[in-house]
Amino acid sequence: MPIEIEKTFKVPRPIAEVWDFLTDPECIVQCLPGARLITAIDDRTFRGEVSMKLGPIGTLFQGVIHFDELDADRYHVVISGEGKDDRGTGHVKLIMISKLTELDEGGTHVSVSQTVSLMGKLSSFGRGGVIQSVADFMFGRFVDCVQGKLGADASS
Repeated sequence: MPIEIEKTFKVPRPIAEVWDFLTDPECIVQCLPGARLITAIDDRTFRGEVSMKLGPIGTLFQGVIHFDELDADRYHVVISGEGKDDRGTGHVKLIMISKLTELDEGGTHVSVSQTVSLMGKLSSFGRGGVIQSVADFMFGRFVDCVQGKLGADASS
């Protein structure tokens, strides 16, 4: 069952600085709650893990993300990922598209579109909004961290 997630935020920093941060896996993982970068497979593919709580169940996903597109001229990035939970009862796939836009008043607008597909026993959490709640929480923490690391104000 795919879940669509659309989010935006602003960072009062130059677009090139925000781009550099958001396309650096070391920086990204610092801002994802429960995430850990394990190894670089190549310059666009990375192995990692994310621990999270889905309703009453805590789980650890291990998998791979890949930067499918990195277009610095258009400030457009596409990331795909796939992982399995440590109990072998669930599988997740992710496609994330991010677009940065320079704001007239200065700073950068970031729009993020994600499609998350959960399979196995964990897919039942897609019903009733549990996945959406977890995604909202993680995205809020991510935005706060990015803005903190880049010296920005609170989320807008």
